[in-house]
Amino acid sequence: MKRFSRCIAMAIGLLTSALSLHAGQLLSAPLQMGSAFPALSGRTVTNHPLTLPGSSVEKPTVLVFSFSRTAGKDARLWNEHLAKNFSDSVSAYGVIQLESAPKIFRGLAISGIKSSMPVSVQNRTIVLYRDEQLWRHRLSVKDESRAYVVLLDRSGTIFWMNSGAFSDNTYGMLKEKLAALFRSHP
Repeated sequence: MKRFSRCIAMAIGLLTSALSLHAGQLLSAPLQMGSAFPALSGRTVTNHPLTLPGSSVEKPTVLVFSFSRTAGKDARLWNEHLAKNFSDSVSAYGVIQLESAPKIFRGLAISGIKSSMPVSVQNRTIVLYRDEQLWRHRLSVKDESRAYVVLLDRSGTIFWMNSGAFSDNTYGMLKEKLAALFRSHP
């Protein structure tokens, strides 16, 4: 009887481990258009907590991810154009991943980032010190010198993604997708 109980306990343990592994793989699957964007929590450049997408999404949301200093320059181009053309109609956020930056230099990096961006953008920029590999996998990052852009509709569903460097052409594609969202939900 003891042997049977141990076998059952071991089987339950193996099954639980397998289910946990499978659930972890599902959570880290690459993002797909038409699927819900997973919650992203962190602190802004000004050290305020922020979770995206928010609980009450009132307008389309654009998330611009960067994984390196060079990608930060690309992200700045995206954010500047969005602020110029859609400041009232789109919520735009920057997501800066600093997990791989040495801890000793993180404070200096944040200071430099903060001083180089307008105050209005500082509370809309999240800095992450964890889950870098998870987000690289979710965004299918192949070139860390580029920003990765995700457009969410009002329900938090992924409507469009871009992994190419900023250009007038790619920004035009984002504008077309935003126009489609505005037409479908005026």
